Amino acid sequence: MKYIYNTRCKLVSVITTLCLVILLVACSDWDEYKKYTQDGEIIYTGKFDSVVVFPGKERVRLWGTITRDPKVEKCKIYWNNFRDSVLFDIDGLNNDFMFDGIFGVEEGTKSFTVYTYDAAGNSSVGVTITGNSYGSRYRNTLSNRRIKSIGYDEAATTIYWDLIDKTLGPVQMEVSYKALTGDTVVITPATETTTILKGLDFENDSFTWRTVFRPLPLTPNVVCIDTFCTKYSIRGTPNFVEKELDRSLFAAVSLAGDAPGNGGAGGVAGMWDGKAQNAYDGANFTDTGAGSSSPQMVTFDLGIKVDLTTITLYPFQEWWGSYYVFSTILDYEIYGASNPSSSGALDETWTLLNSGTITKPSGLPKDNEDAADKAAAIAGFALAVDPDAPKVRYIRIRCLRNYEALFTGNSNAFFSVAEVRVFGMLPE
Repeated sequence: MKYIYNTRCKLVSVITTLCLVILLVACSDWDEYKKYTQDGEIIYTGKFDSVVVFPGKERVRLWGTITRDPKVEKCKIYWNNFRDSVLFDIDGLNNDFMFDGIFGVEEGTKSFTVYTYDAAGNSSVGVTITGNSYGSRYRNTLSNRRIKSIGYDEAATTIYWDLIDKTLGPVQMEVSYKALTGDTVVITPATETTTILKGLDFENDSFTWRTVFRPLPLTPNVVCIDTFCTKYSIRGTPNFVEKELDRSLFAAVSLAGDAPGNGGAGGVAGMWDGKAQNAYDGANFTDTGAGSSSPQMVTFDLGIKVDLTTITLYPFQEWWGSYYVFSTILDYEIYGASNPSSSGALDETWTLLNSGTITKPSGLPKDNEDAADKAAAIAGFALAVDPDAPKVRYIRIRCLRNYEALFTGNSNAFFSVAEVRVFGMLPE
């Protein structure tokens, strides 16, 4: 019996010791917990959701929503590794409240972290988002859109704009001038290639222009809140000199009565494609079919209305080397119009600019051409425009007889022009 008693005493002693250890550990853990919660339990305020940063000119616009939290009173936005910040008052009582704040930020790509706070200073979980601000570095990449050419006319002055780099975000051009009715500003979208200035007295008044840019979105629909403008450039009153017209403005026009292109030839537009005089695919050939006769006509648009001085025609060189044969123009008429009749008739809307005969210098028979003949053909036939003719925009070349008719007596219904160059009085 004594043995059993001792065993029981030892067992009670062990159990008592274990309970004391557990109690000590529990008290230690509780004390540790109280150390971290001595100021009360941790409270988080409602955080931002659906945050977007819109770029601006040395500033950004931060937009986001906050789920309803009546405790929220402020929000603080940090950037530059928390070295810079801005504080906003907000109203947390609004359900699904939308925050929309604008604040200054130096140029560059920034990482923004947003917190909300209650009156006791408790904060939300931070929300981080990346955004951009634009400044002098972007501005220094911009330049005013260049003017390719200008069409001056009493009724309206037309600016033809040069190409512009679309990746820089061009928005519009703003042209200011004094019209007959007073100061005028014409705004033209950057997608357009021309601007019309009505009522500009171009002989006495100048105009100024600038280009407006908006950086392209780096993220779809996240559009910059600001635009950037170049400095104004000025175009003074023009001094007109004889210059070649820009052939990139030329365009083929097909009016009733005009002859169609033939086969694989270049058509009317082949007259200004810059290809060699012996390129079949780079010349304008006309042919109305068997049984037809001259005269034949083609029409094209100069792109601007201008006082013309000279029209130079370059004859096609046949594969065997001759210029003054077959479809080369012999007798011709050249007309001009500013607004031709839609009927295609050579009526009062057309003015005769020049007429005559393109002669072969040597007068030699068919397929006999000396050095002077070839030199004249290569240089082109410069045809002076009547100095009393009005300004025109459209040109009509009318072949009355070709060289094939001269040498064979046949009135063949075709003619060709390898290239055409047009000169007129344009501003310097």
